[in-house]
Amino acid sequence: MDRASILGDAIEYLKELLQRISELHNELESASSSSFVGPTSASFNPSTPTLQTFPGQVKEELCPGSFPSPTGQQATVEVRMREGHAVNIHMFCARRPGILLSTMTALDSLGLDIEQAVISCFNGFAMDVFRAEQCADGPGMVPEEIKAVLMHTAGLHNAM
Repeated sequence: MDRASILGDAIEYLKELLQRISELHNELESASSSSFVGPTSASFNPSTPTLQTFPGQVKEELCPGSFPSPTGQQATVEVRMREGHAVNIHMFCARRPGILLSTMTALDSLGLDIEQAVISCFNGFAMDVFRAEQCADGPGMVPEEIKAVLMHTAGLHNAM
């Protein structure tokens, strides 16, 4: 393909996208309540999107605080020792503000250096630490102590 045909295809694709944006905008306008005051289709400019182009219902769906969190889900913490001073940790609990920071602070205060982890705050808080190393000069922690600290961080003060 030469450059001219690639450019022509790109222009056609952009025209299709602009048409689709216009159709979606008209759909949103017709579905919105009478209290919604947004731009008219004549003043619609897709290169300058604003939050006003979405009705309040859509904005709420985009808000990260509106995602469900499993409040009835029992918090779990599993800690396994590996060779040397290595530790594997799996933690799951309900999402709450500040859980990531407090968990990482707790792990740091235990003298654990996180080498590899996957953390998700979507639909609850899940953390899988595939490799954490206990500092050589730090206190040697047993899995039960690490679990107790993380359960406390998750908000379960008397669970073990």
